[in-house]
Amino acid sequence: MPLQIKELSFLKGVDHWTPEIGAKLAEALLSIQQAHNNVEAQVNGNSTGGPQPPPKVNGVNVVGQNGHLSVSIQDNNPIYRGISYWVEHSASPHFSNPQIVKMGDSRNITIPVGNQTRYVRVYSSYASSHPSEPVYHGTSTQPTPVNGGGADTGPAFLPSQGSGTGQAGVGLQGPGTQPFRPVVGKPPVR
Repeated sequence: MPLQIKELSFLKGVDHWTPEIGAKLAEALLSIQQAHNNVEAQVNGNSTGGPQPPPKVNGVNVVGQNGHLSVSIQDNNPIYRGISYWVEHSASPHFSNPQIVKMGDSRNITIPVGNQTRYVRVYSSYASSHPSEPVYHGTSTQPTPVNGGGADTGPAFLPSQGSGTGQAGVGLQGPGTQPFRPVVGKPPVR
């Protein structure tokens, strides 16, 4: 949200100390406002709250072969530089124990899963925004399973440790939905 400097119109009219001091002060504050708003736009920041998440991606395609999943995200939305894409895959259509992979700014990735059946969902985020709404391979109520194929069964996936400030085992967090996560059982250090 662009910075708005309050009382600019009042300051423009203050001239009883020195001629034109109000107008010059207002001009200086306007230049600060413009510089602040430029930086806010360049980093997708928001000095009055968190930045908006990116729009929901347009779609996802997933194919499996030779023990790998090839994931392709379609995103034709207007986006800011610094966007990150995330893919989560799970043995469960309910995404228990989601394995979370940060794709960075790329919209394609190949993930080794062995000859296992996995469900896939994707989303995007900015460095300090909430994640966008997820898009599922299939639908959110009926995700489409994909088998990695190949001769090897692949890894037994360890329990998910989450991502960002999110808790272990919790998906759809991206960099985290909270700006800070205290250590469990200890007071926060400031």
